[in-house]
Amino acid sequence: MATSPAHAAQPVAPLSFAQVLERLGIYAALVIVLFQTLYPLLWVLFGSLKTKSELINNVWGPPSSLVFDNYIQAWKMADMGTRIFNSVTVTVLSLAILLVVVTPCSYALARLRFPGRNLITGLVVGSMLVPPQVLAIPLFMVARDLGIINSTIGICFIYAASIMPLSIFIMRSFFMSLPFDLEDAARVDGAGRVTILFRIMLPLARPGMALIIIFGFIEVWNDFFLAFLLLRQPDVQTIPLGLVNFFQQYDSLWNLYFAALMITTLPVIALFVLMQRQFIAGLTAGAVKA
Repeated sequence: MATSPAHAAQPVAPLSFAQVLERLGIYAALVIVLFQTLYPLLWVLFGSLKTKSELINNVWGPPSSLVFDNYIQAWKMADMGTRIFNSVTVTVLSLAILLVVVTPCSYALARLRFPGRNLITGLVVGSMLVPPQVLAIPLFMVARDLGIINSTIGICFIYAASIMPLSIFIMRSFFMSLPFDLEDAARVDGAGRVTILFRIMLPLARPGMALIIIFGFIEVWNDFFLAFLLLRQPDVQTIPLGLVNFFQQYDSLWNLYFAALMITTLPVIALFVLMQRQFIAGLTAGAVKA
């Protein structure tokens, strides 16, 4: 059977010299970004699997033999079990407080009409520009007066407040992108604001929630400044403080320090792998709807 002209293979036009250079430039930039992203992680991974002497003699290359005992020693010497438990507790509670407060606030700023809405939105956006270091002294004084120094619950509220402006900004954008016809149809069926928010709006805004969960998790999990400011007792300190203390005590055991760093990094990598589909969907949706 002869192939019809409509289905015949069309010849591919050769690329011009300018197009070839453009593609080569894009590929070269991607390779550079990939190398800058992956090599530091691989370097720490390689160092965590070497002996101390091999790390000194072979700084940049892969290990000749895998020394998994470094992870066991780092876990014990840095008291990683207590630090990870504290970090998980603080992170989960902070994100729970964040979602409970951010969800209705973002919905109200995006869908409700009330006096001062634009002013509140401007204050939220403006507060994103204030670095936490500027508020260190007043924050410490307020925390001291409230008695929440060395308090896990207290620092959770502070973490939630520090991430709240960006989270409200993200969720408000997602709520604003949803069509108002959905709310109108729900009101016709007799649904109230609470029902509309939790049964209609939130399921559609899940990519935005995934974004703030990932951003919030990384922010709280890796934070050193607020933890150093407010958590002084060893039994309540989180992983970043534990890593600093471990390095100060054993500053020559770089292979064990690298092993502790890898243990700290694994939960972040696991979270991103589990939520990468929602994360990419959130970024894509935000880019298209903006």
